[in-house]
Amino acid sequence: MAKSTRMSQIFTSSSDGRANTTVVTATPPYSSEGPTLPVIGPSNNQILPAQKITQVTQPSKKRKTHDQRGPRPRPQPPHTLHPALYTPWTLLPREILDVLETQARIRTAQINTNVVPVVFSKNQNIKAGINKLKTLLGAYKDPKAGIEVPKPLKDGGGDAMIAVSAQGDGTGKLVGIVEMVRRVVAPVTGQGGGEEVQTWWMYTVLSSIEVEWKPKEKKEGTGSEVAEEEKDDNGEEEAFESMDVDKEENTKAKKLRKVPILTVWMTRKKIPAFAKEFGEQSFIVQKMKEEN
Repeated sequence: MAKSTRMSQIFTSSSDGRANTTVVTATPPYSSEGPTLPVIGPSNNQILPAQKITQVTQPSKKRKTHDQRGPRPRPQPPHTLHPALYTPWTLLPREILDVLETQARIRTAQINTNVVPVVFSKNQNIKAGINKLKTLLGAYKDPKAGIEVPKPLKDGGGDAMIAVSAQGDGTGKLVGIVEMVRRVVAPVTGQGGGEEVQTWWMYTVLSSIEVEWKPKEKKEGTGSEVAEEEKDDNGEEEAFESMDVDKEENTKAKKLRKVPILTVWMTRKKIPAFAKEFGEQSFIVQKMKEEN
């Protein structure tokens, strides 16, 4: 009996020891006198001071970076076509123009002119350009397109002249459109529909014009220099007046360069003066049936 009592006491003491050990492990000691640990992992609703500072100062850093790079680029004026394209006879050699005016082959008066100018740019839509020339040649008609036939080309055309012009980079597109038109207006073999067929003569004239060439200026500098330039742009008076030396440099900076202009003249009547000077080509146009 003495041994059993002793064993029960042993089991009781061991179970009490385990319970005490578990309690001590679950609740770590805390003392206000010792060092405290920082809070790790803030809640979702809290924002650290460092994050607040970053969010506030981030836009200002972007503005400083933009100011250091320089002012925003100003939009360039749109590319314009030279007025001579709309008066193509002014691009002809003077001696040839005098002969044609003497023969009344070219009438330049606005009231009684027989020249129909067509101008293509480098951004010309190819399909629209083809349809326009087909309409002027009498091989196509689309009321929805809104292409009107000018007065000189009505009633058969007579001595009317179509002058298709382009300058610079647009000359390549002009050549492509004209070649396509020559193919599509030709009569189709094997289809004898009784349509009228006309022969047109074509003369290709290459000329040039002088235009003022201004190189693009690149603005480079620090943020303070850019800020001073922006002040001048806002309309404030400059501290110093420009000297004559600066004006002379600006005058020298203006340079003239030649820009090529290609003009294709189309007419139903031959022009011997053109044929002798520029050569001559011909193409056949199958006219569209006129609606009664």
